[in-house]
Amino acid sequence: MKHVLIGVSWPYTNGPMHVGHLAGQNIVCDVFARFHRILGNTVAMVSGSDMHGTPITIKAEEKGVPVEEFVETNHQAFIEIFSKLSIKFDLFTKTRTENHKTVARNFITVLHEQGFLERKTSTQYYDAEKKQFLADRYIEGNCPHCDYFPARGDQCDKCGHVLTPEELKNPISKLSNSTPILKETEELYFDMSKLQKELEDYLANKSYWRKQTYSLSQAWLKEGLRAKPISRDIGWGISLPLKDFERKVIYVWFEAVIGYLSATIEWSLQQEKPSTWEDFWKNPYAEHYYFIAKDNIPFHSLFWPAQLLAYNSKYSSGEDSILHPLPGETKKSALNLPYNVVANLFLNIKGEKMSKSKGTLILAEDLLKEYSPELIRYFFVRYAPENHDIDFEIKDLPVLNNNELVATLGNYVYRVASYAKTKLQGTVSTQITNSTVSQRITETFEKTQQLLEHVTFSQALQEVMSLAQFGNQYFNDAAPWKDKDLETQRAIVSNALGIVRALQLLLRPFIPTLSEKIALMLASDSLIESPNTWKFIPMSEKETHEIGTPTIPVEKIEMVSQND
Repeated sequence: MKHVLIGVSWPYTNGPMHVGHLAGQNIVCDVFARFHRILGNTVAMVSGSDMHGTPITIKAEEKGVPVEEFVETNHQAFIEIFSKLSIKFDLFTKTRTENHKTVARNFITVLHEQGFLERKTSTQYYDAEKKQFLADRYIEGNCPHCDYFPARGDQCDKCGHVLTPEELKNPISKLSNSTPILKETEELYFDMSKLQKELEDYLANKSYWRKQTYSLSQAWLKEGLRAKPISRDIGWGISLPLKDFERKVIYVWFEAVIGYLSATIEWSLQQEKPSTWEDFWKNPYAEHYYFIAKDNIPFHSLFWPAQLLAYNSKYSSGEDSILHPLPGETKKSALNLPYNVVANLFLNIKGEKMSKSKGTLILAEDLLKEYSPELIRYFFVRYAPENHDIDFEIKDLPVLNNNELVATLGNYVYRVASYAKTKLQGTVSTQITNSTVSQRITETFEKTQQLLEHVTFSQALQEVMSLAQFGNQYFNDAAPWKDKDLETQRAIVSNALGIVRALQLLLRPFIPTLSEKIALMLASDSLIESPNTWKFIPMSEKETHEIGTPTIPVEKIEMVSQND
């Protein structure tokens, strides 16, 4: 068994959570965590609310509420959505904690002492209306390579080119929609160019990453990594612990990813085992998975590894003691780098990335008011944009519910359970006597395990639904109602219920509440996060078993006519 750290990109508290967050990272991460817990691995799934940065202060000002109140309201809303969707974090924290502040400032101190930070006077875009310098992501313009608008000041989402704000044509400030001016300022820079070779070596054996993630990361490396500013001239954030920079804060792109480490440390402290985080971060056999959306790829595949590589240089000193120890740190060994960066692409509305300004944003809260958490989880796994952008239409959800969850899965489960209860008085054999049925169940467990281990969620869920289709076909062909021999009927129904039991077990990571409903119907232990194995387990250790009361596991949604 192994330690698995699952880091989920931190939602930004400048507004409510939208469905792009669900499609990008926040449901498949939970599937992965539950799967590994079922395998018996030790899992820590951590994330939190990103509460720093200029857009937050602007939004709070627009709302007319104190910024602390604004971010805390959004933070609590995130937690409520996760609860409704059965998304189970070991810790969902925030960047406003003292613990995160301590760890982030520790990183700055160490990187400065190790020679990776440097002062630079440069000209940067300045918003004269808002009276502040602009982060590269808050400058938009036409891409100099493909003319796409809106390209950002750090990259073009259409052609993938790495950019600087000065390269954009027709630059516009996202904060005021005005044309920014260039103004001189002194900032602190992280010189990633010193780590170019180490990052090339790191990425060389990552061809198992998803194609888009690997290709985009290689493109950034090919362009050549540069020194990147890590300080900002704003008052909202974590102040820099260096002389002459005390009035500046740590740039959010550099600070937020440190949250994966600080959150694991905070979780350990809450367990009253302050060094437990080292089992995940200093164990060479531990695996780190980062669940993110497309626009966060370079920050996790290159910039975060660069920060870790630079930080790890502190452990190469000849001193016996640990330089600037992290909370609970006892081992003088390097921090682990990402094993896999699991990036989903974009969920688009009308062919474009979701945008508040364009009115193409669908809030997660609104979706939950209309549809069940089971359907939402199913949709955002089954149709996750794993390998290409997808267009989202709300009208697709009822069709999906009725055609797949109801017609293929729910009807089969209810139909078999009802037959067993009414025709066989609910007492069935726990044995599967049909070799084809037994083989198909075994193959489904084996295939889904392989797919889930390789973070291929959509195909894994399709395998589960394929077993449901097989079950329907088997029950129709065997047709126990046509056979007068009661024992033959019992054997057929027991085989069919074996498929139901397999579906219940397989659904545990995907739709845990639906798995529980089926387990209750079978009057069998739901085994939500046990018994530390991914394989078929009979409903009971006894030769016969009495099932519970059949109930409809998934309700049909009445379709509204286009003419209504």
